[in-house]
Amino acid sequence: MAVTRVCRALAVTAIVTRGLVASPATADDAGNEAAARALFDEARALMQAGSYARACPKLEAARRLYSGSGVLLNLGDCYEHIGRTASAFAVFVDAAAAAARLGRPDDEAEAKRRQALLASRLSRLSVRVTRDEPNLVVKRDGETIARATWGEAIAVDPGRYKVSAEAPGKIAWSLVVDVTDAATLVVQVPELKTADAPPPPDARPASAPPYWTSRRALGAGIAGAGVIGVVVGGALALGAKAQYDAALTETGQQRHDDSVDAVSRANVATLVMGAGAAIAAVGVIVWLTAPRPAAAIGTDGRAIWLRATF
Repeated sequence: MAVTRVCRALAVTAIVTRGLVASPATADDAGNEAAARALFDEARALMQAGSYARACPKLEAARRLYSGSGVLLNLGDCYEHIGRTASAFAVFVDAAAAAARLGRPDDEAEAKRRQALLASRLSRLSVRVTRDEPNLVVKRDGETIARATWGEAIAVDPGRYKVSAEAPGKIAWSLVVDVTDAATLVVQVPELKTADAPPPPDARPASAPPYWTSRRALGAGIAGAGVIGVVVGGALALGAKAQYDAALTETGQQRHDDSVDAVSRANVATLVMGAGAAIAAVGVIVWLTAPRPAAAIGTDGRAIWLRATF
């Protein structure tokens, strides 16, 4: 293994000096090549220091400016060192094509050799669809997976991925999976449920319909005030009766005055009790005419349940 790594490093180093050799056609091309050369040199220094995570973005930027076989070979090597095996394999494929186009057989042979070494180490993710739907969209980390590749074991970098599926009128589905090194993982997308599907068998309403509406509370308050009025009137009536009975034992003017006062109190008691009774009746009417929530009925697969307010 150590010999392989040394040979790999020597092979990449050997092509570094040829990686950016070209004849710029325009001033813009010359400027891009100069910028790519600066990024390439910085990346090579970082790679030699073992800082591949920092080197890869610089090689990516250099590739956007100049996609020579030397840049691509080093980028593939950088990806491989940080565990991005699928990305490295794809870059080596591009490097072989670039080398063939530029007439660099040594670079082409090296790129194909690196492809062959990586082939057995690739991680793959296969996304299978249980049932196709009109306009069904399946994604991996937010990027749409082409229908033609559904069920195919596609090479991916080892790591965590979110597989999701959605379709008009359906409840979206998603699953997070971990793809390990040199393994093939199969993800089965289930049949999507319709958006208006009934709740699961064990689902029940979170709470019963509300009982104490504002109108019922008002009716209860009014009826309560009326009952208090009846009680107060009854107490006044009892007091008046007691005073009248006491006046019957008296004589002369005292008897007359106490009797008249007792009758007056009895009249007041009658008015208070009548008003209380009327108010209580209004409260009962308000209560009875309050709108009632509709009853809810359903089943959990084992029993039928009913929730209602009366």
